[in-house]
Amino acid sequence: MDEIYPTELQKLIEKTKNRDARAFQAIFELLSDRLFRYALSRSKSRDDALDIVQETFIELWKALDGFTYSSEGEFYGFVFIILKRRIYSYYKKTTLSVELEEHHITESFEVEVEDYRYLEKNMKKLPKNYQELLRLRYWSALTYSEIADFMNIREGTAKVWHHRAIRLLRGNLSALL
Repeated sequence: MDEIYPTELQKLIEKTKNRDARAFQAIFELLSDRLFRYALSRSKSRDDALDIVQETFIELWKALDGFTYSSEGEFYGFVFIILKRRIYSYYKKTTLSVELEEHHITESFEVEVEDYRYLEKNMKKLPKNYQELLRLRYWSALTYSEIADFMNIREGTAKVWHHRAIRLLRGNLSALL
């Protein structure tokens, strides 16, 4: 059944289309943490992630005129597509370089399991779609329904992929412990 009454998000989007800066500020507050966590998981530094998110909101401001609201999940998918484009642009601009300084060399080869980088390194061993799903679920706190809209899959598929990704990640981590 179609919604009879517009949702709060839908109202904010319509106001933003009419260039209401306060409405856009509310959308910013709703999304900024999720977008930042996701961008941080995909970039090299906090500053880069902040730049990516800023560029995402600038592009969102421009792109909302062409967006037609049908559901919250579709809106989140729309925003995350913009974010992914910004991340792609970020990677195109940056060159890979490795700095080798003395503080990078340690005497011990022990792995600190609690280290976030250790988890990220093991996530990169998973298939790309599983990596994407885990980032959307845990870094951006999206629901399975929102993830499904974003990834253009069914909600059931998102749940199955999540289960498989966690199982594979557990296997990778337990093999090293």
